[in-house]
Amino acid sequence: MIMMNPKKSVARAVSRPLYARSTLFGLLLVAAVLLLASARVSAAQNAELDATIQHLIEFVKQSDVQFERNFSSHDALEAAQHIEKKYLHFKGEIDTPERFIELCATRSLVTGKQYRVILVDGEALPSGEWLNLELARYRAGNGLQ
Repeated sequence: MIMMNPKKSVARAVSRPLYARSTLFGLLLVAAVLLLASARVSAAQNAELDATIQHLIEFVKQSDVQFERNFSSHDALEAAQHIEKKYLHFKGEIDTPERFIELCATRSLVTGKQYRVILVDGEALPSGEWLNLELARYRAGNGLQ
């Protein structure tokens, strides 16, 4: 028959929950730190996305082009206001500047007809193509991908 020391058995029983609790606390602490870091990265990405979108809206507003939308011509200010209104509507679905351009600045939701810009020299371009060119210039100038 094997005899066990009752003091050692009690010590083991008491120390296990403490060890388990400290391990659990450590895991929760690590998870909280990772969650905070993730939230900070996400906030920075959201701020960068919003800054890029605001740049594109301002680019439209300051442009010297005419916008064709739903069979009529609009000036830059009207176009920027329309695009910004669509941005507020679709904001929850927009996770990239490209998605912003696709949802807010390429075609009519009502008719499905593509928006076009008429440049000063008379050349017509799809508005999505025109804004994607500006997006590439903006990213290159700001060291963004």
